[in-house]
Amino acid sequence: MTEKETNIATILANLQTTSSGYDLLRYIGLPDMFGKETDFILYILGKNLARKSEWISTEELQEFFLHVGWGELFLVKEKRRGYIFELAGEIVRSRLETIQQIEFQIEAGFLADAMEQITKKDCECLPEIKKGQVFFHVMYMEKK
Repeated sequence: MTEKETNIATILANLQTTSSGYDLLRYIGLPDMFGKETDFILYILGKNLARKSEWISTEELQEFFLHVGWGELFLVKEKRRGYIFELAGEIVRSRLETIQQIEFQIEAGFLADAMEQITKKDCECLPEIKKGQVFFHVMYMEKK
């Protein structure tokens, strides 16, 4: 049997599922396995996923987030040292209301790497949950 790498676009075009199984793995199974390291591992996972495709615009990211069921991504503000995005939509509201130990590390890691590709600058991203809203602070990192 030949080993073949399936790209993200092919997977997304051919698989349509509910997010319940994904949520069980993400919010129950993985934290059970990885414990305190879960946030870090999920952040790196997000960065690695973003590296599987080329990103050239924030519009592409918005479409991707919606398509994979992460929610509606909005560019709130462009700043001198980065960007602020908001993640919204019914799926985000449902997760915030249902899951006690909610995190958005996969999305943050994904945004960090994708924005690095788009801006050609080193980026990191911090998720923030504030008054029932989810924000991502994408910051340019200075090279040492």
